[in-house]
Amino acid sequence: MKTTIVYTHPWDGSFNHHVLEVTKAQLLSKGHEVDVIDLHQDGFDPAFHAEDLKLFGKGEYNDPKAEDYMKRLKASDEVIFVFPVWWYGAPAMLKGFFDKVFLKGHTYDMDENHNLVGKLDINKAAVFTTGNISKEIFEHIGDPINKTMIEALFGTVGIKNVTWLHCKTVHMEETRNQFLLEIEQYLK
Repeated sequence: MKTTIVYTHPWDGSFNHHVLEVTKAQLLSKGHEVDVIDLHQDGFDPAFHAEDLKLFGKGEYNDPKAEDYMKRLKASDEVIFVFPVWWYGAPAMLKGFFDKVFLKGHTYDMDENHNLVGKLDINKAAVFTTGNISKEIFEHIGDPINKTMIEALFGTVGIKNVTWLHCKTVHMEETRNQFLLEIEQYLK
């Protein structure tokens, strides 16, 4: 099984980086082929530029990294996203990844009734997030990770059967340890 991890955090001393390393090690121990897309280490530019937008409507890539990421996702059986929650959502780097990688004709199309149809065909996925906010507070503010990212965005591009695990108080060792146990159970 090939698992692609999409990771975004600028500091390799972060708990998120530890989550990445633990996840990668557990997958490798199960015999998975693991591909890590580390957006910061790759120097990915999340901003749309005029050159990107000139080609966007045609479903063409200006950014070779975005096109490479799309190909790597298409070659995956499973995808795991690892990132911190900043201001109730994904960091700008990950939002830019979605904007630039998920292009029409590559990750989704439209059918004859103008319904969006996903093309990634990834049938197992996970989202591992950290922050200082509980899932209950997310629900109270509209559930941006679950509704916007998982249900809407991932549903549009063909990423299905998504499990979301969240560390609600990343600054507390007890909560971090519980989160790592949840990840271990998920990856079994």
